[in-house]
Amino acid sequence: MPLPPAVEAVLAWALREGVTNVMRHSQAKRCNIRIFKKDGSAAVEVVDDGRGGTPEPGSGLHGLRERVLERGGTLTAEPLPHEGFRLRVTVPLPEVAAPVDRVTA
Repeated sequence: MPLPPAVEAVLAWALREGVTNVMRHSQAKRCNIRIFKKDGSAAVEVVDDGRGGTPEPGSGLHGLRERVLERGGTLTAEPLPHEGFRLRVTVPLPEVAAPVDRVTA
């Protein structure tokens, strides 16, 4: 699924940040990664089954959130109800203009 370079860059950063946090902090046994398009947006979601917790101020998520907001997107970073953590970043895709048929007289 080709993406515009700016959208791809934000999602790649989100993926790196999410996986890095799983490796460093979660003590997870499993990590699920989804990359998808939905409703005019592209998204990446990293979910682990680790110890969860609330993100600390000054974490890499702060810089990621700023970059996501610059692209008009959203970032959700939250512990799950029983165990684990979810990071989801969604970025709107630019609208692609439909081809216009031109008739010359």
